[in-house]
Amino acid sequence: MSELLRDQQAQRAPSQNFLSPTVEETAVVRARIEDLNQNLVRQHITTTIERRGYQGSTDEILYLQDHGCIVPTEHAFTPTIAGMLMFTTEPERWLAMAGVDIVQFSGDRPHPDKIVFSQQVRGDLVDVINRTVEALWVRSEHRYWLVGSERREAHAYARPVLRELTVNALCHRDWSISGSLVRIQMFPDSIEWVTPGGLPDRIDIRNLRTAQQTRNPKLARLLYNAGLVERFGMGIDLVLDTLEAMGCREPDLNDDGFAFSFRVWGKELDTESARAPLDLSPRQQRVLEIIRMRGASTSADIADAMNEARRNIQRDLHVLMSEGLLTVEGATTKARYRLRAP
Repeated sequence: MSELLRDQQAQRAPSQNFLSPTVEETAVVRARIEDLNQNLVRQHITTTIERRGYQGSTDEILYLQDHGCIVPTEHAFTPTIAGMLMFTTEPERWLAMAGVDIVQFSGDRPHPDKIVFSQQVRGDLVDVINRTVEALWVRSEHRYWLVGSERREAHAYARPVLRELTVNALCHRDWSISGSLVRIQMFPDSIEWVTPGGLPDRIDIRNLRTAQQTRNPKLARLLYNAGLVERFGMGIDLVLDTLEAMGCREPDLNDDGFAFSFRVWGKELDTESARAPLDLSPRQQRVLEIIRMRGASTSADIADAMNEARRNIQRDLHVLMSEGLLTVEGATTKARYRLRAP
């Protein structure tokens, strides 16, 4: 953002705010307004207009100030925690608590000898949420089978549940705890989100459905504007209602004041795939999920996404083609694979 624009806007009186500032509105030491990614800000404002019908100022500086992303300091504006989380591609350079850690275990309890997968997800908050949900979806259990020529499928978790709990963990965590990240632990039959800081004041497990309070209202508004929150205060309702509709066991919730954990149990898929099940390996199932999420994909794209050797992916694609699950288009060297329509 230009020095001229910054200097012009720095002359404006700060907007009146009679509420006490939250941690998310704290200025980040050593951060400058130039550290905010201008393209991310523009994309966000465009999304806010298109998805939420936003009619306020589209001036980037004013938008950032109105949404608690920058605060006036002695000579200019300084980005806040919320601003750095939303509009920098590497917020972890300034904020040690930025990001999500995912760990998958082969057993039902965390143990270093049982780790089968781990990933550190870093970046701007919207990107972190999207990539975290994608990783959870790809690493969770799915089943595919054929009934005649029709492909059927079933999934242990609903994607909206994965998204809502990831958004909640990041949106409602205590950002004053600088040495702790949101941690997501995957087990053979469940996934657990661990949020630093416990539940906000006056919220407990008993009133989680009915109480509407957020520790970080600025971030909640920004994520709503970005299209990641559909309705305020309805995320937990959606999660619980979806789990009940899927026939999953009730989630396990725990708040010890230092962290809040939300553990959901996956749906049993054996009965879903009882008819003519396809004997797909976990890697082949992940290939299908990546193609589902990305649309038509080359073997190279899939190999990069999975951090696998391309020759392994090409063998898996051949198996999936022979099972009638994929179609291919284009020349051999640039062939693109997509799901076959049921």
